[in-house]
Amino acid sequence: MLKRYNMKFYNFILFFLVLALMILGIFVVKSVKDSYTVKHCIGVVLAVVCMIVVSLIDYHFIAKFAVPIYLGGNVLLVLVLLVGTNVNGAKRWFTIAGLTFQPSELAKILLILFYAQFIMKHEEKLNTFRMITACVVLIIPPFVLIFEQPD
Repeated sequence: MLKRYNMKFYNFILFFLVLALMILGIFVVKSVKDSYTVKHCIGVVLAVVCMIVVSLIDYHFIAKFAVPIYLGGNVLLVLVLLVGTNVNGAKRWFTIAGLTFQPSELAKILLILFYAQFIMKHEEKLNTFRMITACVVLIIPPFVLIFEQPD
């Protein structure tokens, strides 16, 4: 069952600091090239909406989906190699409704979520050779798939 979020615990300072950095980013992009400003503004709005939604979800709920999160990140990395948009000789992006999306950046965050749950679940036997090997083996597929995407 999901817990109801108590807004008095919401970190508004962090929210506004991140928002300020995003707005600063808009001005930096505008100073470089005006045509990118609209796309960047749309990205900021989408990012703020995602940030608010994700920040209100109980992390225990997200942790229940550690394995699908891991698999989903790997699937995105494979898909971008197969059907991704080729930009400057590199297939690293998906283009969705005119916006480019780089799955490798999302996969890095998803790996953090997966490993946080994995380590919590196996905390007692974490220092064993078997668990260290499992951690290394699980990091290899996304590492190789990200490495295959040239800079």
